[in-house]
Amino acid sequence: MKFSLALALTVATYCSAAPAEDAVPNLPGLGAVSGLYSGYLTYDLQGRTVSTHYLFSKQDTNFEDSDKLIFWSNGGPGASSFYGFMTEVGPFSLDESSIQSSSYEKTGIPTVYKNPTSWNQLGDLLIFEAPAPVGFSFCNDPTADGTSCGDWTDDLAAENNLKAMQAFYDKFPELKEKELYLSGESYAGVYIPTMARSIIENDSSIKLKGFAVGDACTGTEVLCGSDGDFGPWWDLTFMYGHGQFSTKTYDKIISTCTEAALKHPEANGGLSDDCNTLLDKMTEEIGGYYDYALYDDCTYENGLLKSSARPAHTLWRGDAQGALNDYSCGGGDAMEIYANVTEVREAFHVSPDAYFFSGDNGVGFNYSLTEKNLIPFYRDLAVGKYKDLGVRVMVYNGDTDPGINSFVAQNWTSSVGLEETQPWRAWTMDSCLKMGGYVTRYEGNFDFLTIRGAGHMVPTYKPEAALEMFKTWIENEDFKTYDGDCEAPSGEL
Repeated sequence: MKFSLALALTVATYCSAAPAEDAVPNLPGLGAVSGLYSGYLTYDLQGRTVSTHYLFSKQDTNFEDSDKLIFWSNGGPGASSFYGFMTEVGPFSLDESSIQSSSYEKTGIPTVYKNPTSWNQLGDLLIFEAPAPVGFSFCNDPTADGTSCGDWTDDLAAENNLKAMQAFYDKFPELKEKELYLSGESYAGVYIPTMARSIIENDSSIKLKGFAVGDACTGTEVLCGSDGDFGPWWDLTFMYGHGQFSTKTYDKIISTCTEAALKHPEANGGLSDDCNTLLDKMTEEIGGYYDYALYDDCTYENGLLKSSARPAHTLWRGDAQGALNDYSCGGGDAMEIYANVTEVREAFHVSPDAYFFSGDNGVGFNYSLTEKNLIPFYRDLAVGKYKDLGVRVMVYNGDTDPGINSFVAQNWTSSVGLEETQPWRAWTMDSCLKMGGYVTRYEGNFDFLTIRGAGHMVPTYKPEAALEMFKTWIENEDFKTYDGDCEAPSGEL
Protein backbone atom coordinates (compact mmCIF):
# COMPACT_ATOMS: atom_id res chain seq x y z
CA MET A 1 0.00 0.00 0.00
CA LYS A 2 2.86 2.34 0.80
CA PHE A 3 4.43 1.65 -2.61
CA SER A 4 1.19 2.41 -4.46
CA LEU A 5 0.72 5.65 -2.55
CA ALA A 6 4.30 6.73 -3.31
CA LEU A 7 3.79 5.95 -6.97
CA ALA A 8 0.56 7.92 -7.07
CA LEU A 9 2.22 10.89 -5.42
CA THR A 10 5.10 10.73 -7.92
CA VAL A 11 2.71 10.75 -10.86
CA ALA A 12 0.70 13.60 -9.35
CA THR A 13 3.85 15.62 -8.77
CA TYR A 14 5.02 15.00 -12.33
CA CYS A 15 1.72 16.09 -13.84
CA SER A 16 1.45 19.21 -11.71
CA ALA A 17 5.04 20.31 -12.33
CA ALA A 18 5.07 19.88 -16.10
CA PRO A 19 4.19 23.20 -17.83
CA ALA A 20 0.68 22.74 -19.21
CA GLU A 21 1.20 25.63 -21.66
CA ASP A 22 3.99 23.70 -23.39
CA ALA A 23 2.04 20.42 -23.76
CA VAL A 24 1.54 19.13 -27.32
CA PRO A 25 -1.62 16.96 -27.19
CA ASN A 26 -1.93 16.61 -30.95
CA LEU A 27 0.91 16.17 -33.43
CA PRO A 28 0.07 17.29 -36.98
CA GLY A 29 0.51 14.44 -39.43
CA LEU A 30 -0.02 11.82 -36.73
CA GLY A 31 -2.81 12.69 -34.29
CA ALA A 32 -3.21 12.54 -30.54
CA VAL A 33 -0.01 12.04 -28.52
CA SER A 34 0.85 12.13 -24.84
CA GLY A 35 3.85 13.20 -22.83
CA LEU A 36 5.17 15.60 -25.51
CA TYR A 37 6.19 19.18 -24.70
CA SER A 38 7.53 22.02 -26.80
CA GLY A 39 8.38 25.54 -25.77
CA TYR A 40 11.09 28.07 -24.97
CA LEU A 41 13.75 28.40 -22.29
CA THR A 42 14.60 32.09 -21.91
CA TYR A 43 17.63 33.40 -20.03
CA ASP A 44 20.39 35.97 -20.12
CA LEU A 45 23.72 34.90 -21.59
CA GLN A 46 26.51 37.46 -21.29
CA GLY A 47 24.23 40.35 -22.13
CA ARG A 48 22.12 38.70 -24.80
CA THR A 49 18.61 37.40 -24.19
CA VAL A 50 18.37 33.87 -25.56
CA SER A 51 15.17 31.91 -26.15
CA THR A 52 16.15 28.30 -26.75
CA HIS A 53 13.51 26.06 -28.28
CA TYR A 54 13.25 22.63 -26.63
CA LEU A 55 11.35 19.43 -27.34
CA PHE A 56 10.78 16.97 -24.53
CA SER A 57 9.11 13.57 -24.65
CA LYS A 58 8.33 11.48 -21.58
CA GLN A 59 9.46 7.88 -21.82
CA ASP A 60 7.33 5.56 -23.95
CA THR A 61 4.90 3.95 -21.48
CA ASN A 62 5.11 0.60 -23.30
CA PHE A 63 8.53 0.03 -21.73
CA GLU A 64 9.84 -0.43 -18.22
CA ASP A 65 9.97 2.86 -16.34
CA SER A 66 13.39 4.46 -16.31
CA ASP A 67 15.11 6.92 -13.99
CA LYS A 68 17.05 8.41 -16.91
CA LEU A 69 16.88 11.65 -18.86
CA ILE A 70 18.54 11.42 -22.29
CA PHE A 71 19.69 14.60 -23.97
CA TRP A 72 20.43 14.51 -27.71
CA SER A 73 22.22 17.04 -29.89
CA ASN A 74 22.99 17.21 -33.57
CA GLY A 75 26.11 19.04 -34.65
CA GLY A 76 26.99 21.31 -37.54
CA PRO A 77 27.83 23.76 -36.08
CA GLY A 78 24.39 25.04 -36.94
CA ALA A 79 22.47 21.78 -37.37
CA SER A 80 19.06 21.66 -35.73
CA SER A 81 18.45 18.82 -33.28
CA PHE A 82 14.88 18.81 -34.60
CA TYR A 83 16.46 16.58 -37.28
CA GLY A 84 17.56 14.02 -34.69
CA PHE A 85 14.22 14.18 -32.89
CA MET A 86 12.17 13.58 -36.05
CA THR A 87 14.43 11.30 -38.11
CA GLU A 88 16.91 9.55 -35.79
CA VAL A 89 16.39 8.90 -32.06
CA GLY A 90 13.06 10.55 -31.27
CA PRO A 91 9.65 8.94 -30.77
CA PHE A 92 8.51 9.96 -34.25
CA SER A 93 9.80 9.46 -37.76
CA LEU A 94 9.69 11.23 -41.10
CA ASP A 95 10.98 9.86 -44.42
CA GLU A 96 10.29 10.07 -48.16
CA SER A 97 6.93 8.32 -47.78
CA SER A 98 5.83 11.16 -45.48
CA ILE A 99 5.53 13.42 -48.51
CA GLN A 100 4.15 10.75 -50.85
CA SER A 101 1.09 9.80 -48.80
CA SER A 102 -2.50 10.58 -49.73
CA SER A 103 -2.81 12.49 -46.46
CA TYR A 104 0.06 14.77 -47.47
CA GLU A 105 -1.54 15.38 -50.86
CA LYS A 106 -4.76 16.47 -49.11
CA THR A 107 -3.36 18.52 -46.23
CA GLY A 108 0.19 19.52 -47.14
CA ILE A 109 1.34 18.09 -43.80
CA PRO A 110 3.94 15.31 -44.03
CA THR A 111 2.76 12.05 -42.49
CA VAL A 112 4.48 11.24 -39.19
CA TYR A 113 5.13 7.68 -38.06
CA LYS A 114 5.95 6.13 -34.69
CA ASN A 115 9.65 5.29 -34.46
CA PRO A 116 10.05 1.63 -33.38
CA THR A 117 13.73 2.15 -32.49
CA SER A 118 13.38 5.41 -30.55
CA TRP A 119 15.79 5.98 -27.67
CA ASN A 120 12.66 7.23 -25.89
CA GLN A 121 12.17 3.57 -24.92
CA LEU A 122 15.12 3.94 -22.55
CA GLY A 123 14.14 7.13 -20.74
CA ASP A 124 12.75 10.64 -21.12
CA LEU A 125 14.18 12.37 -24.20
CA LEU A 126 15.17 16.03 -24.52
CA ILE A 127 16.63 18.19 -27.28
CA PHE A 128 17.62 21.84 -27.49
CA GLU A 129 17.88 23.72 -30.77
CA ALA A 130 21.15 25.35 -29.90
CA PRO A 131 22.89 27.64 -30.00
CA ALA A 132 20.34 30.23 -31.12
CA PRO A 133 19.23 31.00 -33.77
CA VAL A 134 19.53 27.33 -34.75
CA GLY A 135 16.14 25.79 -35.48
CA PHE A 136 13.34 27.82 -33.89
CA SER A 137 15.56 29.33 -31.18
CA PHE A 138 16.18 33.07 -31.28
CA CYS A 139 17.56 36.17 -29.61
CA ASN A 140 14.93 38.90 -29.29
CA ASP A 141 13.42 38.39 -32.76
CA PRO A 142 12.11 34.93 -33.81
CA THR A 143 11.94 36.01 -37.45
CA ALA A 144 15.62 36.97 -37.76
CA ASP A 145 18.16 34.93 -39.74
CA GLY A 146 21.17 32.80 -38.80
CA THR A 147 23.42 35.72 -37.90
CA SER A 148 20.94 37.40 -35.56
CA CYS A 149 22.40 36.16 -32.26
CA GLY A 150 25.88 37.44 -32.88
CA ASP A 151 29.09 35.48 -32.59
CA TRP A 152 29.44 32.06 -30.99
CA THR A 153 32.47 30.08 -29.78
CA ASP A 154 32.69 26.58 -28.36
CA ASP A 155 33.06 27.97 -24.83
CA LEU A 156 30.01 30.20 -25.20
CA ALA A 157 27.99 27.35 -26.72
CA ALA A 158 28.86 25.19 -23.70
CA GLU A 159 27.78 27.94 -21.31
CA ASN A 160 24.58 28.33 -23.31
CA ASN A 161 23.81 24.60 -23.05
CA LEU A 162 24.31 24.73 -19.29
CA LYS A 163 22.02 27.77 -18.97
CA ALA A 164 19.38 26.05 -21.10
CA MET A 165 19.64 22.89 -19.00
CA GLN A 166 19.19 24.87 -15.79
CA ALA A 167 16.20 26.68 -17.29
CA PHE A 168 14.72 23.34 -18.36
CA TYR A 169 15.03 22.02 -14.82
CA ASP A 170 13.23 25.15 -13.61
CA LYS A 171 10.30 24.12 -15.82
CA PHE A 172 10.52 20.43 -14.91
CA PRO A 173 12.01 20.40 -11.39
CA GLU A 174 11.04 16.77 -10.80
CA LEU A 175 13.35 15.67 -13.62
CA LYS A 176 16.43 16.88 -11.77
CA GLU A 177 16.23 13.69 -9.71
CA LYS A 178 16.81 11.61 -12.83
CA GLU A 179 20.21 10.50 -14.07
CA LEU A 180 21.32 12.67 -17.00
CA TYR A 181 22.96 11.15 -20.07
CA LEU A 182 24.16 13.43 -22.86
CA SER A 183 24.45 12.21 -26.44
CA GLY A 184 24.97 13.51 -29.94
CA GLU A 185 26.81 13.14 -33.22
CA SER A 186 29.26 14.92 -35.50
CA TYR A 187 30.07 18.42 -34.16
CA ALA A 188 28.19 17.40 -31.02
CA GLY A 189 31.52 15.67 -30.43
CA VAL A 190 32.47 19.15 -29.24
CA TYR A 191 29.07 20.36 -28.02
CA ILE A 192 28.50 17.36 -25.70
CA PRO A 193 31.89 17.02 -23.93
CA THR A 194 32.12 20.79 -23.42
CA MET A 195 28.56 20.80 -22.05
CA ALA A 196 29.56 17.97 -19.70
CA ARG A 197 32.65 19.91 -18.62
CA SER A 198 30.56 23.03 -18.00
CA ILE A 199 28.13 21.01 -15.84
CA ILE A 200 30.96 19.39 -13.87
CA GLU A 201 32.71 22.69 -13.23
CA ASN A 202 29.66 24.86 -12.53
CA ASP A 203 26.65 22.89 -11.29
CA SER A 204 27.21 19.86 -9.10
CA SER A 205 23.47 19.55 -8.46
CA ILE A 206 22.96 18.11 -11.97
CA LYS A 207 23.18 14.30 -11.91
CA LEU A 208 25.41 13.84 -14.93
CA LYS A 209 26.15 10.12 -15.26
CA GLY A 210 27.66 9.86 -18.73
CA PHE A 211 27.83 11.01 -22.32
CA ALA A 212 28.06 9.34 -25.72
CA VAL A 213 29.25 10.90 -28.97
CA GLY A 214 29.07 9.40 -32.45
CA ASP A 215 31.27 10.04 -35.49
CA ALA A 216 32.58 12.83 -33.37
CA CYS A 217 34.70 15.91 -33.81
CA THR A 218 37.37 16.23 -31.11
CA GLY A 219 38.83 19.73 -31.43
CA THR A 220 40.53 21.67 -34.20
CA GLU A 221 43.94 20.11 -33.59
CA VAL A 222 42.56 16.56 -33.67
CA LEU A 223 39.49 16.25 -35.87
CA CYS A 224 37.29 18.91 -37.52
CA GLY A 225 39.19 22.16 -37.78
CA SER A 226 42.14 23.89 -39.34
CA ASP A 227 44.73 23.82 -36.53
CA GLY A 228 46.06 20.34 -37.28
CA ASP A 229 48.44 19.13 -39.96
CA PHE A 230 46.01 16.73 -41.64
CA GLY A 231 46.94 14.52 -44.56
CA PRO A 232 45.15 11.82 -46.55
CA TRP A 233 46.44 8.78 -44.60
CA TRP A 234 43.20 7.89 -42.78
CA ASP A 235 41.04 8.44 -45.86
CA LEU A 236 43.45 6.42 -47.96
CA THR A 237 43.21 3.63 -45.39
CA PHE A 238 39.41 3.88 -45.25
CA MET A 239 38.87 3.84 -49.01
CA TYR A 240 41.32 1.01 -49.68
CA GLY A 241 39.96 -0.95 -46.73
CA HIS A 242 36.52 -0.71 -48.31
CA GLY A 243 37.78 -1.75 -51.75
CA GLN A 244 37.10 1.59 -53.42
CA PHE A 245 40.23 1.77 -55.57
CA SER A 246 42.72 -0.66 -57.05
CA THR A 247 45.46 -2.53 -55.22
CA LYS A 248 47.79 -1.48 -58.02
CA THR A 249 47.27 2.21 -57.21
CA TYR A 250 47.44 1.58 -53.46
CA ASP A 251 50.77 -0.22 -53.78
CA LYS A 252 52.18 2.65 -55.84
CA ILE A 253 51.02 5.21 -53.26
CA ILE A 254 52.60 3.24 -50.40
CA SER A 255 55.90 2.87 -52.26
CA THR A 256 55.99 6.51 -53.47
CA CYS A 257 54.62 8.49 -50.51
CA THR A 258 55.92 8.15 -46.97
CA GLU A 259 53.47 7.25 -44.22
CA ALA A 260 54.71 10.18 -42.17
CA ALA A 261 53.99 12.66 -44.96
CA LEU A 262 50.61 11.10 -45.69
CA LYS A 263 49.68 11.60 -42.02
CA HIS A 264 51.27 15.03 -41.47
CA PRO A 265 52.37 16.67 -44.75
CA GLU A 266 53.59 20.03 -43.43
CA ALA A 267 55.75 18.47 -40.72
CA ASN A 268 57.38 16.13 -43.22
CA GLY A 269 58.24 18.34 -46.17
CA GLY A 270 54.89 18.05 -47.94
CA LEU A 271 53.65 15.55 -50.50
CA SER A 272 55.75 15.12 -53.61
CA ASP A 273 54.39 15.78 -57.09
CA ASP A 274 54.49 12.06 -57.86
CA CYS A 275 52.57 11.36 -54.66
CA ASN A 276 49.91 13.96 -55.47
CA THR A 277 49.55 12.53 -58.98
CA LEU A 278 48.85 9.10 -57.50
CA LEU A 279 46.36 10.57 -55.02
CA ASP A 280 44.57 12.20 -57.94
CA LYS A 281 44.52 8.80 -59.63
CA MET A 282 43.03 7.28 -56.47
CA THR A 283 40.27 9.94 -56.39
CA GLU A 284 39.48 9.26 -60.05
CA GLU A 285 39.22 5.51 -59.41
CA ILE A 286 36.96 5.98 -56.38
CA GLY A 287 34.30 7.85 -58.32
CA GLY A 288 31.21 9.14 -56.51
CA TYR A 289 30.01 8.62 -52.98
CA TYR A 290 28.10 10.44 -50.26
CA ASP A 291 30.42 12.04 -47.74
CA TYR A 292 28.25 10.90 -44.82
CA ALA A 293 27.75 7.26 -45.90
CA LEU A 294 29.92 5.37 -48.37
CA TYR A 295 27.26 2.88 -49.47
CA ASP A 296 24.31 5.27 -49.32
CA ASP A 297 21.97 4.98 -52.31
CA CYS A 298 19.77 8.04 -51.66
CA THR A 299 21.89 9.81 -54.27
CA TYR A 300 19.49 12.59 -55.16
CA GLU A 301 17.75 12.98 -51.81
CA ASN A 302 20.59 13.84 -49.46
CA GLY A 303 19.85 17.42 -48.49
CA LEU A 304 23.00 17.74 -46.36
CA LEU A 305 25.09 17.19 -49.47
CA LYS A 306 24.04 20.55 -50.80
CA SER A 307 25.61 22.52 -47.98
CA SER A 308 28.19 20.20 -46.46
CA ALA A 309 31.82 21.17 -46.08
CA ARG A 310 34.25 18.46 -45.17
CA PRO A 311 36.09 17.93 -41.91
CA ALA A 312 39.64 19.22 -42.11
CA HIS A 313 41.26 15.82 -42.52
CA THR A 314 39.39 15.36 -45.83
CA LEU A 315 40.12 18.78 -47.35
CA TRP A 316 42.90 17.41 -49.54
CA ARG A 317 40.22 15.63 -51.62
CA GLY A 318 38.35 16.97 -54.58
CA ASP A 319 34.56 17.04 -54.80
CA ALA A 320 32.85 13.73 -54.07
CA GLN A 321 29.21 12.94 -54.53
CA GLY A 322 26.97 10.28 -55.89
CA ALA A 323 26.86 6.72 -54.26
CA LEU A 324 23.05 0.33 -50.51
CA ASN A 325 21.18 1.09 -47.55
CA ASP A 326 18.50 -0.56 -45.44
CA TYR A 327 16.62 2.57 -44.41
CA SER A 328 14.19 5.01 -46.03
CA CYS A 329 15.52 8.03 -47.86
CA GLY A 330 14.28 11.58 -47.63
CA GLY A 331 14.01 12.16 -43.89
CA GLY A 332 15.86 15.47 -44.04
CA ASP A 333 13.75 16.88 -46.88
CA ALA A 334 10.50 15.80 -45.17
CA MET A 335 11.69 17.37 -41.91
CA GLU A 336 12.36 20.71 -43.61
CA ILE A 337 8.86 20.71 -45.08
CA TYR A 338 7.32 19.66 -41.76
CA ALA A 339 9.08 22.42 -39.82
CA ASN A 340 7.61 25.04 -42.14
CA VAL A 341 3.96 23.95 -41.88
CA THR A 342 1.88 26.51 -39.98
CA GLU A 343 -0.10 23.84 -38.09
CA VAL A 344 3.15 22.25 -36.92
CA ARG A 345 4.47 25.55 -35.64
CA GLU A 346 1.23 26.23 -33.80
CA ALA A 347 1.34 22.76 -32.21
CA PHE A 348 4.93 23.37 -31.10
CA HIS A 349 4.07 26.85 -29.74
CA VAL A 350 6.32 28.55 -32.27
CA SER A 351 5.59 31.82 -34.05
CA PRO A 352 4.03 31.14 -37.49
CA ASP A 353 6.54 33.49 -39.13
CA ALA A 354 9.57 32.24 -37.20
CA TYR A 355 12.76 31.75 -39.16
CA PHE A 356 13.82 28.08 -39.10
CA PHE A 357 17.60 27.87 -39.41
CA SER A 358 19.54 24.66 -39.85
CA GLY A 359 22.93 24.50 -41.48
CA ASP A 360 26.19 22.62 -41.46
CA ASN A 361 29.78 23.55 -40.76
CA GLY A 362 28.80 27.03 -39.62
CA VAL A 363 27.50 28.14 -43.03
CA GLY A 364 25.11 31.10 -42.60
CA PHE A 365 25.92 31.20 -38.90
CA ASN A 366 28.49 33.17 -36.89
CA TYR A 367 30.39 30.34 -35.24
CA SER A 368 34.12 30.05 -34.50
CA LEU A 369 35.66 26.67 -33.69
CA THR A 370 37.73 27.40 -30.59
CA GLU A 371 38.07 24.03 -28.80
CA LYS A 372 41.48 22.75 -29.85
CA ASN A 373 41.79 19.33 -28.23
CA LEU A 374 39.35 17.44 -25.99
CA ILE A 375 41.61 14.44 -25.43
CA PRO A 376 42.95 15.82 -22.10
CA PHE A 377 39.36 16.18 -20.85
CA TYR A 378 38.61 12.56 -21.74
CA ARG A 379 41.69 11.51 -19.81
CA ASP A 380 40.71 13.68 -16.83
CA LEU A 381 37.34 11.93 -16.72
CA ALA A 382 38.81 8.44 -16.89
CA VAL A 383 41.93 8.62 -14.70
CA GLY A 384 42.55 12.30 -13.89
CA LYS A 385 41.03 14.98 -11.74
CA TYR A 386 37.41 14.03 -12.50
CA LYS A 387 37.78 10.24 -12.19
CA ASP A 388 35.99 10.04 -8.82
CA LEU A 389 32.83 11.43 -10.43
CA GLY A 390 32.43 8.14 -12.31
CA VAL A 391 31.15 9.81 -15.49
CA ARG A 392 30.95 7.12 -18.18
CA VAL A 393 31.92 7.85 -21.79
CA MET A 394 31.17 6.09 -25.07
CA VAL A 395 32.66 7.13 -28.40
CA TYR A 396 31.10 5.31 -31.34
CA ASN A 397 31.58 5.44 -35.10
CA GLY A 398 29.80 4.10 -38.16
CA ASP A 399 32.35 2.12 -40.13
CA THR A 400 31.09 3.30 -43.53
CA ASP A 401 31.31 7.03 -42.74
CA PRO A 402 33.84 8.65 -45.09
CA GLY A 403 33.58 12.07 -43.43
CA ILE A 404 34.76 11.09 -39.95
CA ASN A 405 35.85 7.53 -40.44
CA SER A 406 36.32 4.76 -37.92
CA PHE A 407 40.07 4.52 -38.56
CA VAL A 408 40.76 8.08 -37.48
CA ALA A 409 38.33 7.67 -34.55
CA GLN A 410 40.10 4.50 -33.44
CA ASN A 411 43.38 6.35 -33.65
CA TRP A 412 42.41 9.33 -31.45
CA THR A 413 40.55 7.24 -28.87
CA SER A 414 43.58 4.97 -28.43
CA SER A 415 45.76 8.07 -28.05
CA VAL A 416 43.87 9.08 -24.86
CA GLY A 417 46.41 6.75 -23.27
CA LEU A 418 44.16 4.47 -21.24
CA GLU A 419 44.74 0.81 -20.42
CA GLU A 420 42.50 -1.62 -22.31
CA THR A 421 40.18 -3.70 -20.13
CA GLN A 422 38.67 -5.44 -23.17
CA PRO A 423 40.80 -5.41 -26.33
CA TRP A 424 39.08 -5.03 -29.70
CA ARG A 425 36.36 -7.67 -30.10
CA ALA A 426 33.10 -8.25 -31.94
CA TRP A 427 29.84 -7.20 -30.33
CA THR A 428 26.45 -8.52 -31.38
CA MET A 429 22.81 -7.70 -31.03
CA ASP A 430 21.79 -11.21 -29.85
CA SER A 431 24.78 -12.93 -28.18
CA CYS A 432 24.91 -15.14 -31.26
CA LEU A 433 25.81 -14.21 -34.83
CA LYS A 434 24.02 -10.94 -35.58
CA MET A 435 26.91 -8.52 -35.69
CA GLY A 436 26.64 -5.00 -34.35
CA GLY A 437 30.27 -4.03 -34.80
CA TYR A 438 33.39 -3.96 -32.67
CA VAL A 439 34.18 -2.68 -29.18
CA THR A 440 37.29 -1.74 -27.23
CA ARG A 441 36.81 -1.00 -23.52
CA TYR A 442 39.27 1.04 -21.49
CA GLU A 443 39.89 1.82 -17.85
CA GLY A 444 37.93 4.69 -16.37
CA ASN A 445 34.56 3.83 -17.96
CA PHE A 446 35.69 4.73 -21.49
CA ASP A 447 34.40 2.72 -24.48
CA PHE A 448 35.03 2.87 -28.21
CA LEU A 449 32.61 1.11 -30.55
CA THR A 450 32.13 0.75 -34.27
CA ILE A 451 28.77 -0.01 -35.87
CA ARG A 452 29.03 -2.25 -38.91
CA GLY A 453 27.48 -0.74 -42.02
CA ALA A 454 26.52 2.59 -40.45
CA GLY A 455 27.29 5.96 -41.94
CA HIS A 456 27.74 9.29 -40.19
CA MET A 457 24.24 9.44 -38.68
CA VAL A 458 24.36 6.01 -36.98
CA PRO A 459 20.73 5.94 -35.72
CA THR A 460 19.58 6.69 -39.28
CA TYR A 461 21.64 4.05 -41.05
CA LYS A 462 21.53 1.27 -38.45
CA PRO A 463 18.63 2.09 -36.10
CA GLU A 464 18.34 -1.37 -34.47
CA ALA A 465 22.06 -1.63 -33.82
CA ALA A 466 22.13 1.96 -32.53
CA LEU A 467 19.33 1.24 -30.07
CA GLU A 468 21.00 -1.97 -28.86
CA MET A 469 24.31 -0.15 -28.46
CA PHE A 470 22.84 2.76 -26.50
CA LYS A 471 20.62 0.48 -24.36
CA THR A 472 23.60 -1.68 -23.40
CA TRP A 473 25.73 1.34 -22.58
CA ILE A 474 23.15 3.40 -20.68
CA GLU A 475 22.23 0.36 -18.55
CA ASN A 476 25.93 -0.19 -17.83
CA GLU A 477 25.96 -3.74 -19.15
CA ASP A 478 28.58 -5.62 -21.16
CA PHE A 479 28.16 -5.63 -24.92
CA LYS A 480 26.90 -8.97 -26.19
CA THR A 481 29.63 -11.29 -27.45
CA TYR A 482 29.93 -13.14 -30.75
CA ASP A 483 29.48 -16.95 -30.62
CA GLY A 484 30.79 -18.70 -33.72
CA ASP A 485 29.25 -22.00 -32.58
CA CYS A 486 25.79 -20.48 -32.21
CA GLU A 487 23.20 -21.41 -34.85
CA ALA A 488 20.38 -19.15 -33.66
CA PRO A 489 19.69 -16.89 -30.68
CA SER A 490 18.55 -18.64 -27.51
CA GLY A 491 14.91 -19.71 -27.74
CA GLU A 492 14.70 -19.44 -31.53
CA LEU A 493 15.90 -22.92 -32.53
